[in-house]
Amino acid sequence: MRHLSEPLFEKDFLSQLPEEIACRIIAYLTPCDLMTCAGVSRAWRRLCEDDRTWRQECLERGYVKFDAPSFCFLGGWATNRANEQGGIAISSHMTFQEARQNRREREIAYGKCYERSSWKSLYLRKKRIISNWRSRAIQSSTVQKVYKGIFRLQVHSGRIITGSADNTLRVWNVDDTQPAFTLTGHMGRILTFQMSDDGKYIISGSADQTVRVWCGQTGFQRDVLQGHTGTVNCISLHGTTLVSGSGDQTLRVWDIIDGKCLHILTGHLAEVRFVLFDGKRVVSSADGDDFTVKVWNAHTEECLYMLKGHTDTILSLLFESERDLVVSGSRDGTIRVWDVRRGSSMDGLVMLWDVDKGIFVRDLVRLASCGYGGYNWLLKATETLLVGAFEARLAESTNLIFIDFDAAYP
Repeated sequence: MRHLSEPLFEKDFLSQLPEEIACRIIAYLTPCDLMTCAGVSRAWRRLCEDDRTWRQECLERGYVKFDAPSFCFLGGWATNRANEQGGIAISSHMTFQEARQNRREREIAYGKCYERSSWKSLYLRKKRIISNWRSRAIQSSTVQKVYKGIFRLQVHSGRIITGSADNTLRVWNVDDTQPAFTLTGHMGRILTFQMSDDGKYIISGSADQTVRVWCGQTGFQRDVLQGHTGTVNCISLHGTTLVSGSGDQTLRVWDIIDGKCLHILTGHLAEVRFVLFDGKRVVSSADGDDFTVKVWNAHTEECLYMLKGHTDTILSLLFESERDLVVSGSRDGTIRVWDVRRGSSMDGLVMLWDVDKGIFVRDLVRLASCGYGGYNWLLKATETLLVGAFEARLAESTNLIFIDFDAAYP
C-alpha cells in the first residue's frame, strides 16, 4: 500500500489546479506558512506571492499603504545622533555603520519582493516596524535644539508642529529636522492646535480667545474665527468642520472654509477642556466641578446624553466612533467606558489594560445585556487571580466570577 500511495503525495497538486482555485486554497494559510511555501518552487512562489492573497492578509490586520521607507539615518540625522549628545542616551542604538549595513542586507534579502508583490512587502515592512518598536536595536535618531521651550507638539506625515511659550507655532521638516516656517499672529499663548488629515490646514486656539486657520503648506494665515469670550482650550477637526471648546463654557461648530460659526453648544458648568468630533457627534468634558461627559448632535445643538459617574475632574477623554465607545479617565482614580448609543456605562464588560503604555489589551468578561439598568461591579485581583462580584441593578442576586491566571509549570 505504501508503494502505491507515496507517489500520489509527490504530485505538485497546486500547479495542476486552475490558478483561481489554487489561490483560494493558499488563502487559508497563515502568513508564516505562505512564506515557507514560497520556497518550494517557482510556481509555488508565484502563487504564494499573489497580491490578492497578501492584500487580504493586510486588510484583515488593518495594514494600509503608507509613506515610502525613510532614509533619515543618512544626512543630518547621521551627524546629530541622539546617542552622541550630552545627557541623552538611547538604549540599544546601532552605530551609523551598523545601520547602513542593516539596510543593505535587507535590500538584498527583500528587494525583489517589493517588485513581485507590493502587498506582501507592505506586510513584511509593517511587521518589521512593530518588531523595531518592541525589541530591535534603534537604527537612527537625532537631536535638535529649539529656540524656546516647547509645550505641545503634533506629528503629521513628514511634518512636526510645535507650540512655544512665545505665542507661535513652528512647522519642521522631518527629513532634515529643520524648521519650514513659523506661524505668528496670536496675541496669547497657543493652547491647542491640529493639522487636517490632508495637510492643507493648521488650526490653532489661543488664550487670546480666537481660533486661527493657517495654510498647512506655507503658513499663510487664512482666517481668524472670533466669537468665544474665553480662552480656546481644545479643538477637534473633521473634514472642514471644526469644533472648539472654551473657557466660556461653550462649544462652537465652525466651517473653516468660509469662517462661519454654524452652531453654539451650551450646557457645561465650567471651562471646556476636552472635545472630540466624528463629523456628527461631539463628545466633551469640562473642568472644575463639572464631572460629566456630554455627547452632542453637532448639527441640531442637542445634548444627546450626559454621562454621569465620575466624582472628580476628568483628565483624559477618548472617543472610538466606530464602536460607539467613550473612555474617560478621572482624578477619582477610575477609567469609565461608556456606550454612547444609549448613554450608559458599557454593560457587563471587564477590560484588561496595559497601564504603563496606556493601551487596551483584551476583553476578559462580557455579560449579556440586562437593559438600561446595567450592572454594579466590584473587582479585586492578585498576581494570578481575578475575582468579580456583579449584580444587575434590577435583580436581587449577586454573582461571583473567579478567573485563575496561574501556571502550574513554567
